[in-house]
Parts: sequence; structure tokens; C-alpha cells
Amino acid sequence: MGPLSRRQLLVGLSTASLGTLLAAESRARSAPGRPAGGDGGSDGRLVSDPFIAGEGGYSCYRTPGLAITQAGTVLAFCGGRVDNCKDEGNIDVVLRRSSDGGRSWGPLQVLANDGPNPCKIPLPVVLPSGRILLLWLWNASVKREANRGKRYVRITHSDDDGRSWAPSRDITDQVRLRGWKPWYGIGPGHGIVKQLEPAAGRIVVPARHGRRGGGSASHLLLSDDGGQSWRVGAVASYSPSSECTVAELGDGRLMLNSRSNGGRRIVSISNDGGLTMASSGPDPQLIEPRNGCQASLLTYSFGANRQATLLFSNPVDLQQRTNGRLRLSRDNGQTWSRGFGYGDGPGSFSGYSDLARFANGDVALLVEAGASAVKARGRRRHDGISFQRIPFPLDAAT
Repeated sequence: MGPLSRRQLLVGLSTASLGTLLAAESRARSAPGRPAGGDGGSDGRLVSDPFIAGEGGYSCYRTPGLAITQAGTVLAFCGGRVDNCKDEGNIDVVLRRSSDGGRSWGPLQVLANDGPNPCKIPLPVVLPSGRILLLWLWNASVKREANRGKRYVRITHSDDDGRSWAPSRDITDQVRLRGWKPWYGIGPGHGIVKQLEPAAGRIVVPARHGRRGGGSASHLLLSDDGGQSWRVGAVASYSPSSECTVAELGDGRLMLNSRSNGGRRIVSISNDGGLTMASSGPDPQLIEPRNGCQASLLTYSFGANRQATLLFSNPVDLQQRTNGRLRLSRDNGQTWSRGFGYGDGPGSFSGYSDLARFANGDVALLVEAGASAVKARGRRRHDGISFQRIPFPLDAAT
């Protein structure tokens, strides 16, 4: 099984618009720990908790990945951390499915488990055929970050709406270049299929790497045969850039939006379908904590004059992972609204997130949630991963 041991397992709303919510600057309705069945708030949102820390055999859940299948099923992926919230240790790739739009959730599915060796960072891509690809990472267990060695990229797929999954295979040699450090990352979040030329139909996955003698850099992974084979595409010229998310613009260009360490997101643009980067640098409009945090970028719709409506979620604070906000751009990311807060009130923790869109236009958000951005007495920052369905009629984006 390559780098994996034989112990590794892989088993096979409201009429209010998001525009109104953005203008109203609404705050979230309640704190984590509400019933998993979910309920709605006064602003029309549906909120539920597919992953609650301490439940399901895991002390902590992190790194959400979100997909809505062609059949409308919500797939909520994340890393289930057995012992604690640390980035190393016993971590499994887990999934919960919802067939009622995120109101309730099916049983926890463990998609990858290799005992003490972490299986982590699930990244889904929904194909036009209905197949769901899932990339994830594996590495040998280490005690601390300083001991990190090579990390491997695995891929699997489901052809039955996420109920069962094919045996995984290793694609590490296809997605790494010589001269890169052995440590490697994807997402976290989701990948996309290009809709417009150039390279319509191409699968694009955000990834990152470390360069020998240099800092980290974000890059793209590309597949033109439905995920059977992969190659490295464009690399962000701005460094450091790390965890990243990708979206397609209304003129067919790609935008790679990356975590950095200067308090501003790094935006890189590809004009040729992800082969090369035409530009790369900080966007002064998009604030993040100075030590960085993952974020999510989503192409909501393509509009007139080769413009796309984009959505972006992240913690908008220079100091802490707090003030989680959903922001909107109607002009290919040139300008952004101030946004609306999706957190649980002032000072609440808002961590990693992922976005998707329902067929009726509603927006889906899967986000790490907690009581406080700083460690309060008797409380833990990562209370779980929350799901929100936010009303956003199709005409709100025009």
C-alpha cells in the first residue's frame, strides 16, 4: 500500500437575501452546542452542528471541507483528532452526509484511519458526472513539527453520492517538483472544475509547498482527465504564501487566494487556465490575523460583462481568529463588501471555513467554531465545526 500501513482503512429556507444580511451586518444567533438537528435564526439562516468536540470518539474536529453533490446532498468532511487539537498525532478523515440541506446529519463515516499516523486535510471536488473526488494527506506520526518528514497525497472517489468510497491511491510523485521540501499541503477546503475557456473542464486544486532555501509558496494542481492523472500548474510568485483557495473569474481567469503572515491575503491570478501566474501579491482589502488563517473563496455565479460574483469567508481581525465574516464581490474580486458576521458574537472564535452553493442559490458555510478567540478559563477554543445555510436567492447576485 505504499507509504500506508496495512492498518490504514478506507471504506468503501427563507426569502431573505444574503444582500439584505450583508447590509444588516447581522450576527450569529447562538453558541455552539445547540441541538444537532439544527434550527433557524431570525435572519433566516439554518444552523446545525455536524461535528461537536468530544463526540464520535474524537476530542477535536478541524480543517473542514464542504461539497454539495449533483443530487443536492451536503457532504461535510474534516479531520477527526483523537487525542487533542494538535496538528500531529492520531487523526482520521471523517465525513457526515445530510440529505435535507444541512438540517440533520447521518452517522459519522471514517474514510481514512491509520492509527497513530495522521490522515488529514480532506479536499473534495464535485465533477459534472456526479463523481466526487477526495484528496487527502498522510504522513508518518511525529511528536512535533520539527520532526516532520515527507507527506503523501492520496485520492479516492465516490460514485454513489458519498455513501461509499473506492480504495485510495497515491499521487504524490505526480504533484511534487524536485527541489521542494518533503512537507506538502493541499487546501484546506475544496477544488473546482473550470467552467469557462481557457481549459474548460479542467480540475483545479489549491496546494502549497516549501522550497529548499526559501519560504513557502502556494500552487495549483491540474487534471484534464477527470482526476486520473495530475500535474503541477502555476506557482504563486509571492512568498510566503501557504494554505490557499481557488475560484474562477467571469472571464475564465483563475484567482488563487492564499494565507500569508503579514495581515493581508495574497492574491495570484492565472490567465491561461492555471499553467502560469500573471500576478501575485497582497490584497489590502482582505485582512487576516498576522499569523495567518485558512479562508474560503467561492465563485457564486457568472454575470454580464465577463464579471463573476465571488464569496469569501475568513476571520477579519489582525490579532485573533475572530470576527468571521462572509464578504461579496460582484466584479471579479476587484472590490469587496464589508460583509456580514457569521460568528457567535463579539470575541467568538472563527477558524477555518469552506463555502459551497445550493442549486436554489442558498450559500452553505462549514466553519470551525468556538466560544472565545482566546483561551477562556474552563473553555476550549475548538468547540466543533458548525454548518450554516444562508438564504441567497439567485437574483441577489445580479
